[in-house]
Amino acid sequence: MRTLILLACSLAGAAFLAAGARAVEPVNGTLSVEHGKGLVMLEMRGSILGRLGNGVVTVTDLTPRDRYTATVRGRKMKEIHVGLRTTRYRGQGLRFRMLGGNWRVVLRGAGVDVSAVGRGAVTLQADRVTPFDDAGVYSLDGVDCSLDPTSCTPLPDDLERFALGTQ
Repeated sequence: MRTLILLACSLAGAAFLAAGARAVEPVNGTLSVEHGKGLVMLEMRGSILGRLGNGVVTVTDLTPRDRYTATVRGRKMKEIHVGLRTTRYRGQGLRFRMLGGNWRVVLRGAGVDVSAVGRGAVTLQADRVTPFDDAGVYSLDGVDCSLDPTSCTPLPDDLERFALGTQ
């Protein structure tokens, strides 16, 4: 009888632990940056859309054998292959799209507008000449800064790293 009760309790405990483990599934996070000036670095699995008024976009495909490719277009654009998986784009009016896949994207310049959905990390830093310069705003897991910039947070002056979604 004791063996039967012990077995029943063990099975109930195992079922409880299995249900709890399933409940912790990864969740995608979102990032919105509007009128940014400075550095935005994304290391994530997911999708990234945006534009850069003037500056440099460096794209590293962390999963080069998958079916996803980066698309970058712009005026006066120079494309430089830095390595097997890394390409640097310099120019004006750059527009970029990375759908799916695993990416490291570094944006440096002015006029940064980015929307991203996925899991990973984002690093932000404003490039202000004076403390009163507008270096843009951002939002994590919340507001679309292009629709409501007043409810977004100004880009940080110091380099800050944030989690995007849950792992």
